Amino acid sequence: MLHARFWYALLCAVLLAVQPAAGAAPRKVVLLVGDTLDERGKPKPVAPWQRKLFGSIEQELDIAFEIRMYPWARAERNAAAGEGLIFGLPKSADRLHALRYSDVAAVNTLWLVTRSDATFPFNGIADLRGKNVGAVRGFSYGDDFDRARGKLFRVDDDIASRSTRLTRLMLKRVDVVLLFQANSQSAAEVEAGVNALMKEPLKSINAPAGVGYSVLPTPLTASTGVYFAVARERDDGLIDRINAALLKLRKPGDMAKGGRAEGSGQPR
Repeated sequence: MLHARFWYALLCAVLLAVQPAAGAAPRKVVLLVGDTLDERGKPKPVAPWQRKLFGSIEQELDIAFEIRMYPWARAERNAAAGEGLIFGLPKSADRLHALRYSDVAAVNTLWLVTRSDATFPFNGIADLRGKNVGAVRGFSYGDDFDRARGKLFRVDDDIASRSTRLTRLMLKRVDVVLLFQANSQSAAEVEAGVNALMKEPLKSINAPAGVGYSVLPTPLTASTGVYFAVARERDDGLIDRINAALLKLRKPGDMAKGGRAEGSGQPR
């Protein structure tokens, strides 16, 4: 009888040992995100669309993201060193050697904004010849753009503050400003949003009466992918799990909604 009780007690102990503790905390995963700045040069919080995406991934995978926001160059170095997962880092040949990327998590469109009294025909990157283009320091706008910068056109690199760069445009410091925006919005919708955003700032610089902002009807690029990535030697299956979660979360039209990549950063 004692022998039977011993084995019963041992079996119970083993079962308790292998069962997860009730209410166990989700696994913590460091998530590196490039920071973006407001008009005062202060870091802005994670954009709402990003927060929603991250929350959905956390729920699907039973993990908890520890978000760390850095300037993009530092975020990329830390990701390559294995500090954690990174979100929003565009693909390049070198990065594909060092990092394993997820499937597309969101898509965006890259629009060109001008003063309403200084629009110009645009059908492709060649039409930027001789222009001074307002861009975000450390952002990437595609291989074609990066090859042409400093040759076909000049680039004015500035902080990741939308209102700051649009103010420089109104002051004629640049000819055109590049803005990433959610893929579901038309040029007219983006234009309306830009003019609403700048309504008050324009008063402080005494902008010419009747002059606002125009968004050119043809974007520089459309459907730019936004991804998660992790150092290849540190991927313990997380990217595969993220891909499965993205597939489960994706519904017709979801990827078209995308988000504003500028909030997540698109570093070079």
